[in-house]
Amino acid sequence: MKINIRADVVKNKSFDPYFVVKVSYDDGKNKFVEEMVSVERKPPRVTIEYSETINRMMDRIDIKKIELEIMKAIVEYLLGPKKR
Repeated sequence: MKINIRADVVKNKSFDPYFVVKVSYDDGKNKFVEEMVSVERKPPRVTIEYSETINRMMDRIDIKKIELEIMKAIVEYLLGPKKR
């Protein structure tokens, strides 16, 4: 089954280098919807703080794919139009 992941930056709560991202995940067995994730983007690393719901599922979900979607959402937000 295909894994469905969606990540969206919460614009009114996100200011570089601190971001709040809503993440949804469904792999057919495990699912969560619009969980809030805090991201700190300070070189040389990015720190992601997951919600308690995600932390409980950490060993059963594809966390690397979730992190890629989170980072993709942040990059698109940073490169997008400057209508903030």
